[in-house]
Amino acid sequence: MPFKLGNKPIELNGPSVYYEDLGPGVLGQTNKNGTIAINSKLSPKFVDEVIEHEKVHINQISRGDLTYDDDNIYWKGKKFNKELHMVRNSKDTPWEKEAYTKSNTKHGDTKYNI
Repeated sequence: MPFKLGNKPIELNGPSVYYEDLGPGVLGQTNKNGTIAINSKLSPKFVDEVIEHEKVHINQISRGDLTYDDDNIYWKGKKFNKELHMVRNSKDTPWEKEAYTKSNTKHGDTKYNI
């Protein structure tokens, strides 16, 4: 006999978050599967702020504006070299500008000290 759940939507509290050593200067990372990695060396007092920033990237990915592969980041169809972006940690890229503005974060701030 088939099992029917009905039409009620599933409500989730937010993305899955896990901790790992992301390397010096990397506070958080959004994965294409909707999870967020937080640098295990980040002070707990900044975790919520970094999660809010990464949630903006999840939204960008879900609406199709942002994606990436091993070598490049793609924003609205335009290709950016991933290595150059990561080295510069540029706040000037459109996806980071939006994330900093909408989450009111300052990832480049020295207060994070990683």
